[in-house]
Amino acid sequence: VTYSWLKDVILYEIIPFLNEDSNAIITIDLETLGNRELLMRELRILLYQTSDFTRRIFNIYDERWDDYEWPTVQQMIDADQRVILISDNGLVQSKQLGIMLRANIMMENHWDGVGECIPRNTNMKNMNIPWSWRVISGTGTRRWSRLFTMNHFCCSTGIESLKRVQPENIGGGDNGWGILYPRTYACTAANGLSLKPNYIAIDWVHIGDAFEVVHHINFGGRVSTGQRCETGLDCATGSCSIRRKVCHCQRCDEDARPGCSGCAGGEECLEVGDGVNKCIFNASDTFYEARWNCACSGISWRDGCLFTILLLFIAHLQHR
Repeated sequence: VTYSWLKDVILYEIIPFLNEDSNAIITIDLETLGNRELLMRELRILLYQTSDFTRRIFNIYDERWDDYEWPTVQQMIDADQRVILISDNGLVQSKQLGIMLRANIMMENHWDGVGECIPRNTNMKNMNIPWSWRVISGTGTRRWSRLFTMNHFCCSTGIESLKRVQPENIGGGDNGWGILYPRTYACTAANGLSLKPNYIAIDWVHIGDAFEVVHHINFGGRVSTGQRCETGLDCATGSCSIRRKVCHCQRCDEDARPGCSGCAGGEECLEVGDGVNKCIFNASDTFYEARWNCACSGISWRDGCLFTILLLFIAHLQHR
């Protein structure tokens, strides 16, 4: 939204949403241009007029967080500090207003493309070093772990990305299990700090499997199958039925713990004929896949659970 619409969005969308869902936590990333003095004056007026929003802004300098790294999601809910404000530059960065500079607390991959995961600072590509300092900066004595935003955009325009997120595409599209899920692992390995995403930023969030993927990474469960594929690289399970051209579960032996990818706990992936694998219940196997499994209400951000999906709806076909 533009600055002139921000007040209406806060009053008629964000505040009602926060009032309705007491467990909701949102992040607003401000991208700003203009005169700092003018922007800060208008922003102070805006925040004064939207007190139900302003009182919920997360304050990294709040003394209640002195004994913590990043607070847990539940602690933020209990404190009712459920609005995280960050800015792309220093024009509106403000300790008083609780607006944090993105570069001080975040690490990002480059937004252009959903293939190779490279640092936002492309000058660091192929340097084989971590993308950022492990701890945050510019926040006084706070030495908290840096957060990781995984950008997952194919293109510079909305119409291009809309074509690529369609679920009937290979891997379920750019927001599908076969592309989004493996890329979270690839970006975790590539960033040099083994940081799992705290945020995933995508286009057309309502199309595809993004919410399912985030839920799985946060809480575990079965990896999805059934997407179109050409090879196992197109599948979240790493296994494609070459005859059917459909992702299916991956067969595994007794040494391939944890479990068979694509099956639930207590199931085993077996070939059932015609080149198709299927999950079969095994009463003797009580293992439950717990890879990346965590309950986000009880952990801090540094533990790697996805905090939310940064919703980037493309309302107009415009260049980013």
